[in-house]
Amino acid sequence: MQADGQAAQRQAGAVTTAERAARGAHTLVAQPLHGLADALAAAEQRHQAQARGDRAGQAVAERQLAESIRRDALQFAAVTDAQGRILWATHPPLIGTSLSDRESFGLHRAGRAEVLMAPALLDLPGGPRSLLATRPLADPRGFAGIAVAALDPRRLDRALGDAAVLPGLRLGLLRADGLPLATGGAPLPVPAWPLPAPGGAPAWRPGSDGLPPLALAGRPAGGDLMLVAALEPPPAENPWLGWLLATVVGAGAIGLPLLRGQHPAAATPDRLDDTLPAIAYRAVVETGGAMRLTEVGPGVERLTGWSPEAALRPGWRQRGIDAQTLPLGPDLPDRLRRDTQASTEYRFRRADGAWMWLRETARVTARGAAGTEVAGVLEDITAERELALQAATAAKFATLGEMAAGLAHELNQPIAIMSLAAENAAEALEAGEDGVEEALTRLRRIMAQADRAKAIVTQLRAFSRVDVSALEPIDLGAAVHGMMVLAGQALRDAGVQVQLRLPDVLPPVVGQTILVEQVLLNLVLNARDALLERPAERRRLRIEAEIGPLVDEVTLRVQDSGPGLAPEVQEKLFEPFYTTKPPGLGTGLGLSISRTIMQGIGGRITAENRGQGSESGAEFTLVFRRAPLAAEEEGPRPAPRAPAPAPRWPAAT
Repeated sequence: MQADGQAAQRQAGAVTTAERAARGAHTLVAQPLHGLADALAAAEQRHQAQARGDRAGQAVAERQLAESIRRDALQFAAVTDAQGRILWATHPPLIGTSLSDRESFGLHRAGRAEVLMAPALLDLPGGPRSLLATRPLADPRGFAGIAVAALDPRRLDRALGDAAVLPGLRLGLLRADGLPLATGGAPLPVPAWPLPAPGGAPAWRPGSDGLPPLALAGRPAGGDLMLVAALEPPPAENPWLGWLLATVVGAGAIGLPLLRGQHPAAATPDRLDDTLPAIAYRAVVETGGAMRLTEVGPGVERLTGWSPEAALRPGWRQRGIDAQTLPLGPDLPDRLRRDTQASTEYRFRRADGAWMWLRETARVTARGAAGTEVAGVLEDITAERELALQAATAAKFATLGEMAAGLAHELNQPIAIMSLAAENAAEALEAGEDGVEEALTRLRRIMAQADRAKAIVTQLRAFSRVDVSALEPIDLGAAVHGMMVLAGQALRDAGVQVQLRLPDVLPPVVGQTILVEQVLLNLVLNARDALLERPAERRRLRIEAEIGPLVDEVTLRVQDSGPGLAPEVQEKLFEPFYTTKPPGLGTGLGLSISRTIMQGIGGRITAENRGQGSESGAEFTLVFRRAPLAAEEEGPRPAPRAPAPAPRWPAAT
């Protein structure tokens, strides 16, 4: 009887362990699954905007897709037509690929409306394996195609493998038909995965059909997916070991204490809070949009100088942020009201008045009438910014070194003209009173050329500065002309015809003139190098600006008539140290730093090909946010407690 009781206790402990493991593993796979759902929704929004002819709506949806893919590490998103051919994709080489042979496409065409998931083999940069999530496009005229989002299943495999820390524990993300989409832990002895009881309650399953005795537990994972935990209990002589490890797994390692509602002071990870450059918090995003911290780790004082009590006061986050450094678009609290996860970077004032840079990442844990509950992390990235500034400075001086010959010629011209004009003026004055008028003309020419040389030197000195000012309203047209002062001679030497199409009136944008000039200089010099492959009469460069499709944006485009961007180049264009130039002629940092600068000033940069044939070429689009009007900037601001150093912009990602 005692043995039977011990066996029953052992089985009950194994079932409890499996249930906790399933719950913890579900937390780890929820984020990428939510990311797939967000990408599907954004792809469908783009399709609907295109059907309406709404270009602004398309741009918004594409921006949401780019953010979702970057945030959730997805492979791509796409839209097909009613025949299954991909019409549009975030990974352009997939356009034209047919998905008509996929089982999910046939099911959707037959009327299945829910999201379906299936493994696939596709030619993608991240690897051949993909996990496709699909759903039909909403169209009143009938079946119009499907929206597709793809995730590398190895990400889910790794997540489940990290969660399967107990001996004998297997974790799987299964479809309703039992097909495993991702697995972790020890493999099962037979291919078929055991499924929990139809009611979904955790239970003990005696050994049969080649399977050992297992404790089974499952949790719905959205759609027809289920997260299944199968645990073979430890030997009878160590029944307590598995239960103890499961407690650690369920409550600490994969349970994420903040997501469970545990107070940070009682959580084991807070012992690390004293050494890591980050702290965790819980907060509520209220219906009005304000975010109020409800719990925060004690390390907040070490990180920011503010005590936990001060950090929990309403408005602490908003008062400390330098709003001019927030990225383009809604702030993190507004995004969390719509999305399941969001991240942002900004400059923050410490308690001693000094500035630091923080990266904030938060995820929704619950939604209710009172607001949205979130859990997040604040990370100090000030040192990262300093390293990025050093890299950008090195790249800047490398660019100046490349243009040294052209700049020397640019300065030599006004000096030579001044020298000649001075000789002519001296000769005129030697002629007596009759030569005074001619001498005055020569002297005025000397003054004009001196101003020209002074402008070049002033531009060089400003561009060479290391300490940049804070974000401020700048004149985008002035930044373009400042860049042309530096790059004009290099373009003329290469025979490039430059066309500037700048409106007479452009609203000011948020930025730093020096950094915007650096971005433009990188793009223009890259265009010059690409145009050298074209005949001299076809070397054309156009820079144009306009108010963007969204009223709070200003767009600047740099277009060339070169050979364009090859698909393999587009994939790696903004990666650090990637270059198509011969050895010794390029660092591979220009575009990476340009993207980083644009992110740091709250904008973005994209690249695409303009067309085919004689009109082909590359087009880089820079999107800036409009600077707020003076009236919008009015209002109470906290008084600075000490002078703050200049801000730093983000590191390359």
